[in-house]
Amino acid sequence: MMRKYILRMVETLLLLGIVSSQAFAWQVVTEDVRQWAQDAVAQEQAIKPAPAPNTVAVLYFHNRSQNPQLNPLQKGLAFLLMTDLASVGDIRLVERVKLQALVEELNLGVSGLVEKDTAPRMGKLLGASYLVGGDIRGSKEIELGIHSNLLQVKGQSTLGQPSAEGMLAQVFDLEKKILFEIIDLLKIKLTEDQKERLKKPFTTNYKALIYLSNGLDASDRGNYSRAAIYYQQSLGQDPQFQPAKNALDELRGLGLVMIHPRSDIMLKAQAEQNSSTTSLGNNTPTFREFKPGSNEGQVRVTW
Repeated sequence: MMRKYILRMVETLLLLGIVSSQAFAWQVVTEDVRQWAQDAVAQEQAIKPAPAPNTVAVLYFHNRSQNPQLNPLQKGLAFLLMTDLASVGDIRLVERVKLQALVEELNLGVSGLVEKDTAPRMGKLLGASYLVGGDIRGSKEIELGIHSNLLQVKGQSTLGQPSAEGMLAQVFDLEKKILFEIIDLLKIKLTEDQKERLKKPFTTNYKALIYLSNGLDASDRGNYSRAAIYYQQSLGQDPQFQPAKNALDELRGLGLVMIHPRSDIMLKAQAEQNSSTTSLGNNTPTFREFKPGSNEGQVRVTW
């Protein structure tokens, strides 16, 4: 089943012309991935920790601030680090969907995921030699503080605790600071070209990142129509934000949503307006469920 899913996605990506070297174009937790998680937990005692060198899993961050508006960064920040680390040739990244499937199988929330007793277990189940996780904090003086940990699963030792603090608008710079500290702790040498490429953010639009993060969360909950709304709003803020494009194309490629052709026109108009709110407004697309008998289970996005 997993093989069929992978072949289907490769065919879809080829047709859409979005195949890239990045390992995180797939964000939907399918039944095949959930079955993998069930099997991993069922066979946990028989698993022998022998991951490939430099296999890294990035856990969701935990918002320990008193600001609920930072909640989307729990997955959003992890996603940025995953995608950046995936482009480093000497690092093998564990797919986000595997992490999410285990979170569901073990009935863990973000807070439970980062407990000291949980992290080594997650590392073993994910087949990771290193785990990256941490906390998001904030105060009146410092809007955003990122405090991470790099844990070596074997021996359960902490290699370092990269951290960065600043304003919300600097989140992309702060993520890059954490990224390069992790790479240094893993003793990976980068060429100057690699460094320059990694320094470039996927977007500099904070709202685009928040919409993407909300979309990932909606997708993880199985609300693909809501996820499509968020991905399109992310692209409305930044039409060149490739992760949002990939995620939306995946929903369409799997037949979970169908995008109306006018959507592209609306996205361009929305980008020009550059809405000042992050809530769903009057331009939010509506959804018409397909009737059983033709394309049951799909959702059509209309404007």
